[in-house]
Amino acid sequence: MMNELKSTLEQAFEDLAPLSENQILSQCFSVLEQMPMAMSVSDLNANFMFVNKRFAEITGYEQKDLIGKNHSLLSYKTTPKEVYQGLWGCISSGGSWQGRLVNKKKNGQRYLAELSITGLRNQQGNITHYMSVHRDISERHQQQTIAANQKLMVEAVLNTAPVAIALLDQSHQVVLDNLSYKTLRSDFSDEPVAIALNQSKGKQEVDGSFNEGQTFNVEVGKGKRKRWFSCCVSTVNISGSEVDDYFVPKVSRYLVITLSEVTKERRRQAQQQLSELRRSTEESEALHSMQEALHAAIHQIQGPINMIDSALQMFCGVSNSCARTAAMQAGLEAGHAAIAQLESALPRKPYEASQSVNINQLVHEVTELSSDRLLNRSITMQLSLNGTLPSLTGQPSRIRVALKQLIDNAIEAIDYGKKTRREIVCSTQLVDDEIEVTVEDSGPGIKKELQLKVFEPFYSTKPNNNSGCRGVGLSIVQQVVSEHSGTVQYLSTSLGGCKARIVLPLRSRKRGE
Repeated sequence: MMNELKSTLEQAFEDLAPLSENQILSQCFSVLEQMPMAMSVSDLNANFMFVNKRFAEITGYEQKDLIGKNHSLLSYKTTPKEVYQGLWGCISSGGSWQGRLVNKKKNGQRYLAELSITGLRNQQGNITHYMSVHRDISERHQQQTIAANQKLMVEAVLNTAPVAIALLDQSHQVVLDNLSYKTLRSDFSDEPVAIALNQSKGKQEVDGSFNEGQTFNVEVGKGKRKRWFSCCVSTVNISGSEVDDYFVPKVSRYLVITLSEVTKERRRQAQQQLSELRRSTEESEALHSMQEALHAAIHQIQGPINMIDSALQMFCGVSNSCARTAAMQAGLEAGHAAIAQLESALPRKPYEASQSVNINQLVHEVTELSSDRLLNRSITMQLSLNGTLPSLTGQPSRIRVALKQLIDNAIEAIDYGKKTRREIVCSTQLVDDEIEVTVEDSGPGIKKELQLKVFEPFYSTKPNNNSGCRGVGLSIVQQVVSEHSGTVQYLSTSLGGCKARIVLPLRSRKRGE
């Protein structure tokens, strides 16, 4: 507007050239008097030559009181000297200056003046006067400052919050956030609220809205870099500011989303669960080992006792009573007593109801339980699991023990084999209505003629001095698999070692099926 007004006045100077300079100025002043904004014209020394009525209203002076006075009359003397130097440097070189000055009214009241000043040129192109547009922006400045301060105070409060907070408009664009949210955004490849809203699908109402204060969990990342957040959503109804919204306000629904990181808590809980799982698995392994050992001991003792009993029947007949065989009779009775004591010492298997079992989850749990042993022995563990594997009906803790025994056996085999390649591959797949689990290792393998014998109690292909070798682990596996109407066998593998293959039906079969 300032440039257009300047061009109009300079054109008027040309059109009114036959008139005197005073006549030309008088005509121009008449035009400026009608302007709705405060206007002034001064000479090259900043002395007022004209002010319109609006200018007088803003400053509190009468128009006649300002004519001939210098612009410095309005200065409150607090505007930095550098501002005035920049002003004069600009307009004296022919430029237009825009800026703000702290001025005072006639009554001494301070106000913030926004000025636009430009030079007026004559026909020869010389600047002869300065024209300015003058606005009192004190109230606007105050409102803007208050709004800015309020925003800063809100942001300061939000920035002290230990959670990430973001305000979203109707198109789910972030319009306000805090420092925690900005930090979180720098960690992610995508907008955190976009990730949260994407994972909230299915938790919203039919119309896509949220219940007030609705919370849900958000997961970001994979593996060891996975992070967990607790997300809370609240709504804010913003009324429209247009004139048409006065009687019937148009309401826009904004969302306030808070993201509180619970990764440490989740990891602590996971560690506690893993510790509890390790403890219960070790107890189950110890119980199974004791049962298998005692059963095997009873079986091995029973053989000689049966032979003694048969011999007594041959020597003494049905009565088993003969003077010459008293020692044999005493040994037989002692043997029966020993078996009875062993049977009474057998620990009872804790009751576990059949339930839905996720085999893939058990494989993950067993892998996690064995992670330290695998790491310490530099053995890599690869999982090739069928992601759509259905659940089967069974006893999860017993199946977990069986899988753990197979993994432990594979680790010991690799240690015993001393091979360069140190690798275990565990896979699951669905074959017809049966789930197949295989554990392959790169150990020395098992000779074909021994692939059945290894399931016998107290038998092991590893040396007797090998630490931890009790020879009952695979018999435990066979027992658990049999309880679930399944089969287990050892085969050769491309890894160079052997492959344990377990086949479990989705539904346990009754005898005779």
